[in-house]
Amino acid sequence: MAISPEDLSHALSEAAKAAPAWQAAGATVRFVISEPDTELTLDPQGDPTDAEPTHVLRIGYADLDDLTSGRRTFLRTVTSRRVSAHGPVLQTFAVGQALTTFALPR
Repeated sequence: MAISPEDLSHALSEAAKAAPAWQAAGATVRFVISEPDTELTLDPQGDPTDAEPTHVLRIGYADLDDLTSGRRTFLRTVTSRRVSAHGPVLQTFAVGQALTTFALPR
C-alpha cells in the first residue's frame, strides 16, 4: 500500500521530533520527495515551517525508505546519485546521518 503525501509529511515530522540526531544537526531542511510527490520544510525541532531552508534534499520515497530502514547509508545514497542535497556539506552529512535513525511507515 502506498503512503499518502499527508501521511508521509506527518511521519517525517514525527520521526524528526523523536530523533536527537535531527535536533543536533540544527538544520532547516526542505524535503522534495517523489512518488508520492511531497514537499515540506522541517525546522531543527522537527516541526513543519515556512522558514527559508538551510538545506534542500531531493529524493524518491523508495530511496528514503532504504535510507531510513538501514538498507543503504547516506554516503552510498549520495554517491549513487539517489539524492540531491544542497547546503553546507558537513551539516548535510549530519542531516543524512539523522535520517538513518528515522522510522517511517511501510
